[in-house]
Amino acid sequence: MSVPDDLLDLYFDELGTVPLLTAEEEVELAKQIEDGREAEDRLRASGHVDEVARAQLENRIKAGHKAFDRFVSANLRLVVAEASKFARRSRLDLDELVQEGNLGLIRAVEKFDWRRGFKFSTYATWWIRQALQRGTAKTERAIRLPTGVHAKLLKVRAAEARLGAELGRPPCLDELSDATRLSEDEVRQSLAVDFAVTSLDKPVSQDDDAAELGALIARAGDAPADEVIDQIFVEDVLDTARRDLSERSWYVLQRRYGLNGSEPATLQALGAELGVSRETIRKIEQQALAKLQRSLASAAA
Repeated sequence: MSVPDDLLDLYFDELGTVPLLTAEEEVELAKQIEDGREAEDRLRASGHVDEVARAQLENRIKAGHKAFDRFVSANLRLVVAEASKFARRSRLDLDELVQEGNLGLIRAVEKFDWRRGFKFSTYATWWIRQALQRGTAKTERAIRLPTGVHAKLLKVRAAEARLGAELGRPPCLDELSDATRLSEDEVRQSLAVDFAVTSLDKPVSQDDDAAELGALIARAGDAPADEVIDQIFVEDVLDTARRDLSERSWYVLQRRYGLNGSEPATLQALGAELGVSRETIRKIEQQALAKLQRSLASAAA
């Protein structure tokens, strides 16, 4: 259900009143959140503690919750910025996209490690985009598409709208391929899955005794198509990578190969983004691929 425009405008106006955080404030809030979690763990594990110690732990827990809320609130504008980009290629309303993106922001604050020296906005943007991609793939369609397939479809939709406005006509397959940097086969497959869902109870004509659509559809007992099997394999590989690799290694692989729906990043660009040399990125990538290969080999044994 869409939120009225005036309420959405009010929400955006309120975001503008929340001050942004400096790098030092981000670290301080992250430390307070971490301290609150430690206090919560101690209180849970200690069982019986005296009133003074309990009060001290509870105050640390409250301070951690307050820091968490402030960290999230100060970065809500980042969600709106990313959701606005997705709105141009998604059929969901902006308020729905913002809600999905907020889930990614919350996850980013939960996972943020201030010791690594990453800029929070860079780290959070990845989580927000992941949440938007998964959220739109889950809620936009009656029949869910794999996340990777849905990401390509969003690319093709955006290029189709932009080129259509520029050319004054529907773009050709090769033009969409050039604009999205996808092969023509990938563009064709993306367009093939972009269909509307209709009810099987729908009559096939206006006659009172017309047959329903479902009665005309054959029940296929065939084995899954090769494309489906390939997609399952790819998803298994990605699940293994998410499970076995460190967050940094997984992030590098996603950015290098465009696994999060963005364009593949060069070693130089990714190094600049993370504040390390291109050789460091190359080493992280090689080690991550080697570890992933060992994990897959072990699973197949």
